[in-house]
Amino acid sequence: MNTRSRTAFTTVKVASALVLVKAVTWLLTSSSGVLGSTLDSLLDVLASLLVLWAILHAERPADAGHPWGHGKAESLASLGQALFILIAGCGLIFQVVHRWLDPDPPLNMPWTGVAVMVGSSLVTFWWLRKLRAAARETGSPALEADSAHYAADILLNLSVVAGLLLSLSLNGARWPDLLIGLGIGLLILNTARKVFLSGIENLMDRGLTEKEESQVLACVSGFSSRVSGFHDLRTRRSGSEIFLEIHLDIHRQMSFVEAHDLSEEVGRAIESAIPRSQVTVHADPL
Repeated sequence: MNTRSRTAFTTVKVASALVLVKAVTWLLTSSSGVLGSTLDSLLDVLASLLVLWAILHAERPADAGHPWGHGKAESLASLGQALFILIAGCGLIFQVVHRWLDPDPPLNMPWTGVAVMVGSSLVTFWWLRKLRAAARETGSPALEADSAHYAADILLNLSVVAGLLLSLSLNGARWPDLLIGLGIGLLILNTARKVFLSGIENLMDRGLTEKEESQVLACVSGFSSRVSGFHDLRTRRSGSEIFLEIHLDIHRQMSFVEAHDLSEEVGRAIESAIPRSQVTVHADPL
């Protein structure tokens, strides 16, 4: 099991443990903020399961039916994540409105809620650092999206703490807690929007970043004595893999073997500069 799949497995375990702890805390405190955080952690479990499936599928080698590999599974998983996030956000807002209209018992054991939310924030921050490191190492868009969710979780947990503390300072008033719950619901809906747009962008074969384009330019410039320039730079992404095609302008007097060897050199240089890239170079006489 490699770094990417091992991280995805552990993420599911961490998210599941947080759901159990927060669910028990919600039953003890009746806090809308804690409920919102519980629902958010629940969607994290579902999202992490999707990420795990996508990563295991994306790691399958290319075959006759999928010559570019299976990396698009990670982008498809992002669309599924967006749907789960949307459902959770709508459900939380419905619950907050319902509790606003129907009188409920006052908050119970608010300090327990505060302690659990602070502890959850510390655990989430610890795992967020490891998740981001794995995402940088592997270039996985699925792990990168998961790390964004966990970063938002920290803010959500701290918002819940703020709502509970406000309720305590206002002699048990429920409106701060309900208001925080509503804010969490809206934030979850916004997260669904971002995840959906990111998944669509990856499926539409987003091109290179400015940094990656400058790296390609620097690589080709390193062969300026034998390469006059380049054109028709085209790229496509499949999960963490980048497929790059480039046409080199070379001197017409160069032999076929020399042109082939030069193309191989330029391709290896670009692959070395841009991790997880597969480069196809065409030599065009000038």
